Amino acid sequence: MITVHGRTRCQFYKGEADWSAVRAVKAAISVPLVVNGDITSFENAVSALAMSGADAVMIGRGAQGQPWLPGQIGRRLKTGKSEAAPSLSEQLAHIRALYDEVCRHYGLRIGLRHARKHLGWALEIAAECSRAPAETLKNWRQKILTSEDPHRVHRSLQDAYDDFAWSAAA
Repeated sequence: MITVHGRTRCQFYKGEADWSAVRAVKAAISVPLVVNGDITSFENAVSALAMSGADAVMIGRGAQGQPWLPGQIGRRLKTGKSEAAPSLSEQLAHIRALYDEVCRHYGLRIGLRHARKHLGWALEIAAECSRAPAETLKNWRQKILTSEDPHRVHRSLQDAYDDFAWSAAA
């Protein structure tokens, strides 16, 4: 199996992935090909597969802050059934589990710091879903991403998502 990103090294993270360019690789190999790059939705996944001729997609940065996305896309590709975006409470459950696993995997000292980027991305997704004011997001990011206490992080995440839910209801 080979994975090909539809962006050149010179582009780094700028520009758009060229999924059609991946088709030349597919034509030259006899093993399964996975296309990657700019896959942030089911529609992107379908386009990437069609343009590249690849056998599968890989989701990287598109899953930042929304670890449920690859599973949703995979299930829809397999079954054709669309799923609703997770509620804020479901998002919170996913993010809490991810946070705990990162801390468990790396150990508390390193895990707390490593998890911050994931928490930041998740807060951005939740704030966007709820249409929370930018200042609200900024305040929660500051409080959560600077905490050294996992229990305080969990409490603050709950409070933040409750705040986001109030913004969504308004």
